[in-house]
Amino acid sequence: MSFYRIYRPQTIAEIDNVSVRDSLLSLLTKEVHELPHAFLFIGPKGTGKTTAARIVAKIFNCSRMSKRTGPCAACDQCLSIAANTNVDVMEIDAASNRGIDEIRTLRERIALAPAAADYKVYIIDEVHMLTTEAFNALLKTLEEPPAHAVFVLATTDPQKIPATILSRCMVLHFTRALGDELSHALARIVKKEKIVLDGEILDIIINHADGSFRDAVKMLEQVSFHKGKLTAQIVRSMLSVSEEKIQTDFLETFLRKDTRAALSHVGTLVREGQDIKTFLVSCLNRLEQQLIASVMAQKPQDNRVELKDAIRRLSGAYAEIRTSPVASLPLELAVVEYCESRAGSEHAEPVGETHSAKASLGSVPQQTASIRAHSSPSASGLLTLEKLTDCWKDFIEELKPFNHSVAGVLRSSRPKSVGDGTVILEAFYKFHKEKLSELKTREMLAAVIKKLFGEKVKVEIVLGKK
Repeated sequence: MSFYRIYRPQTIAEIDNVSVRDSLLSLLTKEVHELPHAFLFIGPKGTGKTTAARIVAKIFNCSRMSKRTGPCAACDQCLSIAANTNVDVMEIDAASNRGIDEIRTLRERIALAPAAADYKVYIIDEVHMLTTEAFNALLKTLEEPPAHAVFVLATTDPQKIPATILSRCMVLHFTRALGDELSHALARIVKKEKIVLDGEILDIIINHADGSFRDAVKMLEQVSFHKGKLTAQIVRSMLSVSEEKIQTDFLETFLRKDTRAALSHVGTLVREGQDIKTFLVSCLNRLEQQLIASVMAQKPQDNRVELKDAIRRLSGAYAEIRTSPVASLPLELAVVEYCESRAGSEHAEPVGETHSAKASLGSVPQQTASIRAHSSPSASGLLTLEKLTDCWKDFIEELKPFNHSVAGVLRSSRPKSVGDGTVILEAFYKFHKEKLSELKTREMLAAVIKKLFGEKVKVEIVLGKK
């Protein structure tokens, strides 16, 4: 059994995330029947949401609950919940069970009394993946749940959770683990497994984990398989952590827009078998520090413009690696595009002002300038379906620096009609239609159209036949 499963916290006291531990301890101040019937756990992957959800299930069902420390982790209910064999505690992956039929089945079963526990607890992971219809069905259950039902919803993308669902849940935020918290979690395992490591090796793992308890423990387990004396160099090699010098040299050439030198460093990474995603995370951490330092020191704006552009390019490359047939290609493309971009050009233009997150639409490539040449703002009302269709690839390219995921979806979509101030786009997969139909996405698409063609339009999405 893997370290992560063996050493998963089973009691509140064992949770290393201090804020989450304090939040769960606060639940003990009330009687179980006074607790909320619905919880929403929000946070990045690997921060302990599922672990905390199981502990909440224990709070409701432990037969030897302590008002001071919480569930005992030793009674039959606690042990079966920990082993994921408790028939009254169900874990549902919304990414795989996202439709209305699955939620309807849940609603039918929830009316039945618990088999052995006091409460039936439903843990729905990645709940943001549910369809609109499924959310509506879930809402009805949350509005009038049976007295014996408890819901724990978990998500890494809270923006996709309807406000009606949010308003019915007690929300707990899971932040990325701090270095001290990760160190404490790893030290406990190192002691129990009798692994011999020095402080530098633990620091490498912690820095590489990006605030994820799960990733840190998995990396520690990987390192523990090594036979013989462990050194920092061996650990870096095992975890595919690039040397600081490679990061420094790459960023130096990248930021001064030396295309050939930057690509040469990428080639070195590939030849040495380094993990490109890991390398990008390290580089983005450095750029983030530079950006914050620039703001705090009130340095000239020009410096921050280039830093923001570089961060966007590398972030986009990171997002595209998963679907790229060649792992290094997104990074190489980002290098070429950034180094060949016009120096000092600002990429940030607000989109969707009603949203708190102001997004950048990226720099204006050559083809965009060409579009604008014959589609100036004075040409209002002249946007046609033919014009949008002809410039469709350019439209997608303009979206990429802002949202690679949406740009990817649009590659398998097409314009359907233009008229009366409305652009209708046709998607051919239900999931694509749902993604493009989100309000913030449609506002972003409309903003790009205005930027390219000078016309203010509404964007609607329809489902077409393949």
